[in-house]
Amino acid sequence: MTTHDLSDVPAAPSLLAYAHERTEPVLREAVGALQPELRRVCGYHFGWTRPDGSPTYGVTPGPYPHAALTLHAAGAGEPERDGRAPESSTAAALPGAAAVELVHNWAALHDDVMDGEALRRGRSAVWAVYGTGWAVLAGDALLGAATRCLLLSGEPAGADGARPGAESAGPDGPRTGPDGAEPIAATSNFTATATQDLTATGTQGLGAAGAEGLAGAMAPGGAAARKERAAVLRLLTRTTSRLISGRSAELALRRRAPEGISVEEYAAVAAARTSSLLECALAGGALLGGAEERVVEVLTRAGHHLGIAVQAARDIEDLWSGTGLSGRPVMSGLREGGPSLPLITALRAGNPAARTLARSLGGGPACPPPPDELADLIENAGGRAAAHEISAWQLSEAYAELDKAALPPASNAALRALFRHIVTRA
Repeated sequence: MTTHDLSDVPAAPSLLAYAHERTEPVLREAVGALQPELRRVCGYHFGWTRPDGSPTYGVTPGPYPHAALTLHAAGAGEPERDGRAPESSTAAALPGAAAVELVHNWAALHDDVMDGEALRRGRSAVWAVYGTGWAVLAGDALLGAATRCLLLSGEPAGADGARPGAESAGPDGPRTGPDGAEPIAATSNFTATATQDLTATGTQGLGAAGAEGLAGAMAPGGAAARKERAAVLRLLTRTTSRLISGRSAELALRRRAPEGISVEEYAAVAAARTSSLLECALAGGALLGGAEERVVEVLTRAGHHLGIAVQAARDIEDLWSGTGLSGRPVMSGLREGGPSLPLITALRAGNPAARTLARSLGGGPACPPPPDELADLIENAGGRAAAHEISAWQLSEAYAELDKAALPPASNAALRALFRHIVTRA
């Protein structure tokens, strides 16, 4: 899939598969630049290898939803030609797509350690396999790799195929991919291809000097591209700060009784913990695609609403779906003491079922009622319906902001499909 036809925009799973196809080589390159032991740990985390470093076969790869948002938001900056979204904007956004996925996985590795969560996407979490030290270090390595994706994406490969700053060999020999495959440093020359396409198709009639000037401005190391990548790097830095602040706020809420937590406090934590990276994915893609500032701002607001919708939906899954959808045991989030929207809204409902629920929680989070009983109490008090209503409303607000951006139709349709899928998994 190289273009998006307006008459038949692919369903969300196809859009995610496309993002996976385009982004995974960049992620493998980033992980391949790490120290050998860290390559093995991170390769396992991404599902590419077994704990011993041998390749996995038949393992369903994890989706890259943040990367998908970035790639399709990049179409906001370039008009469609012949009813199709331009491939050049997708290529320009690949460093940002990989960077947001690396930041997401940094946060996931650390979250699993702090929560004591032993499962991640249906497999043993990294800390449960390698220990907490390696899990924390692997997360830090991925955060550094995210920055490197943006800083080095415009640098030409050296004679050995490696980019400046990339490790060419480790103590165990020449650098290879996490699965032991051939060297991968030069597998994603995406920006070079985009520049060649632009030079070939977009400089006719400018004359030699004009064509050279446009090619230089749009080249990976050109002024326009450098400015866009610098803006995305600043955005990514602010996003990591928000993620850390949001995690801190969430831990603080865990010390409080759930009946004392307001929906507004919940939304503030969800915005920092979940919306922030979705905002970054959308805004970063638009920036790298050359969108106007107005479009970047509108997509940021869409990401804000999308994140709260996602978090509310995941809280519902935590109580009533469990491993089948999330890859985590049922009620794992609630047992960890994190703020849960169905529980918060149920306790504030003011009906007899809410009072029964409050009495059942008198023993505190360490002594909750049996899972099925607690889920029934929350549902009877109206918590499930209220959380679903909030999630649906936030998703509708995300759609409304997306429409305000006035994106090319293919980009709008793709992002709407992704929004719906990320929230509802449908």
